[in-house]
Amino acid sequence: MSNRPIEVLLVEDNPGDARLVRESLAEVRSRRFNLTHVDRLEDAIRRLERDEYDVVLLDLLLQDSQRLGTLMEIHSQAPKVPIVVFTGLADEVVGLWALSEGAEDYVVKGKLSGDKLAGTLFHAIERHAPVARSGPKITKKRARKEYGE
Repeated sequence: MSNRPIEVLLVEDNPGDARLVRESLAEVRSRRFNLTHVDRLEDAIRRLERDEYDVVLLDLLLQDSQRLGTLMEIHSQAPKVPIVVFTGLADEVVGLWALSEGAEDYVVKGKLSGDKLAGTLFHAIERHAPVARSGPKITKKRARKEYGE
């Protein structure tokens, strides 16, 4: 991966959790992140149609979708973009289920440092890279604010 910022689409409807992610990624000095935050599945799908992201950080419990539907909708819209599930449940079963449904990894809210989150996102991108190379990409047209500079 080049030295360009990692493009992250955060799909999270809790403003406090979104702020935690933003602050955590801002602490990281080894990589830069461009974070785009949306709080609805519908908005995430629109963003994925028009912009290019390196990874999606996805809360499964959104106001406009159900747990299974959230992951499946994002995965069907952007199969070449790795998904990391962002869950408030400290239950490994949810994480394992997400992996079986196409997520690259999962992180538990409240149990992450900036470096751990950055590492999880970076490794998800690296693991997903062979899949991403096998098809066309959507090009990004908009610049986003950079975090972690």
